[in-house]
Amino acid sequence: MDGTIQSVDLVEHLTANPQLGRLLRDGDDSAVAAVFDRCVLNNHLMFPVTPDLRCFRRHFGMFHEMAYGMVGQAPSPVFLQALDQPEPPGRYLAMGGNDNYFHWCLDHLPRLVFGMLTDGAERRVIMDGPPNAWQAASLRLFMIGLKLDRLDLHVSRSDWSCYPDCLVPLPLRSQAVAIWNVVLNHARDVLPAPSGVKRLFVLRRNTSKRFAVNQDEVAEALKPLGFLAVDPGSLTFEEQVALFSDAELIVGCHGAALTNILFAPAGATLIELRGRVLQPFFGNLAVQRGMRHRDLACIEQPDSHPDIIERDYVVPLDALRELLAGVGVR
Repeated sequence: MDGTIQSVDLVEHLTANPQLGRLLRDGDDSAVAAVFDRCVLNNHLMFPVTPDLRCFRRHFGMFHEMAYGMVGQAPSPVFLQALDQPEPPGRYLAMGGNDNYFHWCLDHLPRLVFGMLTDGAERRVIMDGPPNAWQAASLRLFMIGLKLDRLDLHVSRSDWSCYPDCLVPLPLRSQAVAIWNVVLNHARDVLPAPSGVKRLFVLRRNTSKRFAVNQDEVAEALKPLGFLAVDPGSLTFEEQVALFSDAELIVGCHGAALTNILFAPAGATLIELRGRVLQPFFGNLAVQRGMRHRDLACIEQPDSHPDIIERDYVVPLDALRELLAGVGVR
């Protein structure tokens, strides 16, 4: 389990308890019903969120913060105005988007698989904004891997209720690795050549929270053991694929850059450096990739951030060396 709420759970719950559905909808033909059906069930629940709504809350849901206070309440004039706007013609696939590398790769991009599994009708793909360079590169890879001849991207407004024929997939994170495996297998002839690097230390740069304050010292300690210190955030998408595709042992700070284990060989080992709180994202990802996963709880810096999951930490070098010895590295 990855700690997410699957939207189908709520749908099934309402189906099994129709009185709750009627209560939430405030009648079958009311404006509340239209908002609930078209804006809640069909849209914002496509995004996985943590049970306490902490996981990038502002990025999930087509109406962002307002979405979570809407159910059971009268809709605001903004919602009602959106329902009255002209509906763009055509058929759509709601992919969405996120500038976070992890969420893009595992929550959004895999939805393109529905472009080849539906009724064959051409659908315009809805994104939340124009793709940046690494998003565009990954989109091209998915097009090849899924054998899509063309991709018609449409940058949407924040309100998606105006699309009358829109396919909105349920969360796919549990199937994302399998979809990536298909894509990488089909696109293997166009993948960049592996870098040949076998051991990587993944740095966490350009951030003000949740990083190892002594990561440069860690990099120096790992260099004699054959580790190359890398900052994936400074590389192109293609360079990241090439770098990780030969890696047999990856040590890295918890963060979106570890999403690149998608490209590492099955049987590789990930050692995840983290603060006091263990978050399961990369452990789950490693297991689904057929990799070994180890994690090292580091020394928390309590004054670095008020939120416990965002605090910086110090990597205990002796404990790291002991962990490496346990996987055969001395």
